[in-house]
Amino acid sequence: MPAGVRTVNRDFTGRPHTGRMESDSRSRGRRHRDALALLTGESASDMERGAVMLGLFAHAVVYLLLTGAQAAWCAVTAVRVWRRRDAGWPAALRDGVHRPTLAGLVTATVAYAVLRRLGLAAISRRARGHAARNAGAGS
Repeated sequence: MPAGVRTVNRDFTGRPHTGRMESDSRSRGRRHRDALALLTGESASDMERGAVMLGLFAHAVVYLLLTGAQAAWCAVTAVRVWRRRDAGWPAALRDGVHRPTLAGLVTATVAYAVLRRLGLAAISRRARGHAARNAGAGS
């Protein structure tokens, strides 16, 4: 690169690429603060708090199950490929990777990502409603 030339990473809109990340972190911080207020605020009903806590617990269980399944699949696949290495690496990879399990894990991972987004949106909606009720009650 010639001396004195500055480059700026830009996304397709022409803005520096970090601009989008900064707004995401601000909105993430706001969502986190609103959700924390929902869980710790006294104006939230026990049913509302319980629903959020059950959702968070279900998320933790699903995440752990999915991560465990992915780790187990990787370990089993590595062993299967290693045992078939004498036939050559391409054949070992072709025969050692159980594709139906891989397809199931990919499907489960995509479903998890979609449901996680929906869950975050639901919690954010509840938290915004809670914040609006508190702002209206405080005035």
